[in-house]
Amino acid sequence: MLVNKKLVKSNKYFAIAKTDTIIRFRINDITRFQSQMNTFGFKEDDKTGSCILPNSFNRYAQKNAEPFFVVNKKMPKEIYYQPIFWTRSEWAGRYDRRDVTELIFAKKKRYHREYFLPYSVSFTLNREESNIISDGISYTVENENKLKNTLNMLLGLFGECEILFDAEIPRQKKVRLNWEILPQGNYPWDRVAGLIDALTEKCKQTQKQLMIRDCKAIYDKSPDFIATGRSGFSGYMVFGFTQKNIYVLESIYPNNATYIVQNDWENISKLTKADILANNLHRARIIHSPSWENQFNKIMEE
Repeated sequence: MLVNKKLVKSNKYFAIAKTDTIIRFRINDITRFQSQMNTFGFKEDDKTGSCILPNSFNRYAQKNAEPFFVVNKKMPKEIYYQPIFWTRSEWAGRYDRRDVTELIFAKKKRYHREYFLPYSVSFTLNREESNIISDGISYTVENENKLKNTLNMLLGLFGECEILFDAEIPRQKKVRLNWEILPQGNYPWDRVAGLIDALTEKCKQTQKQLMIRDCKAIYDKSPDFIATGRSGFSGYMVFGFTQKNIYVLESIYPNNATYIVQNDWENISKLTKADILANNLHRARIIHSPSWENQFNKIMEE
């Protein structure tokens, strides 16, 4: 079934499916969409079987890649700490003043937020047949918003999308390309800071400084490998401590926490973002707050 609407607001396109149906989404003849493919997250040298989580290129793709929230004004307001990078003036002697720049956490109140895991629908490339196809999604009541969000994500970028049901779904091998591990070797802080600078090029100053602060604290613990995320994992870095079986995931996104993950890194690297966040694979989740560094040091010292 080919859909070429601008956006859809209902699930009528899935109404013919049975409750045990698996649905996938496909974009055909991708040679027509070279710039859109780059925006989506695929690279020109990606081969058949390459599987990625799409970039956050529109609001639907954002929900697919990152945790999102709904504000609930019926509940009491809650306290949160907003990081702010600012410059103030202070006395430096009897007559002189100097500018001091620092990262602070302002204590504020806001309406309660209900957080949801990202939909985490990945897509696999097929060069020979010139298409990309999504992971399978079960047609259930619980997945209705996921199905609609995935369809709107594609329509917003490509302007069309084909919906496939069970009998039409082809099988192919896939290799998930969520992470790019830096080559083994010595990485002085200046070089790592350069990576962070490129990673946070389009971020606000507060996001940039928060990422630098956290990554410097992690780097000071001497990780033995570093990886950066690509496509929908862009904006994430992983610092690996293989002897301790600890892997630290840090993100540029202000609403995200720092995740301390254990167990085999190769298997973790192949999981979806929702799997990592939902299945208790993390040993700890540290909220960005004034106590972040103390909590991180405590975990690393245990």
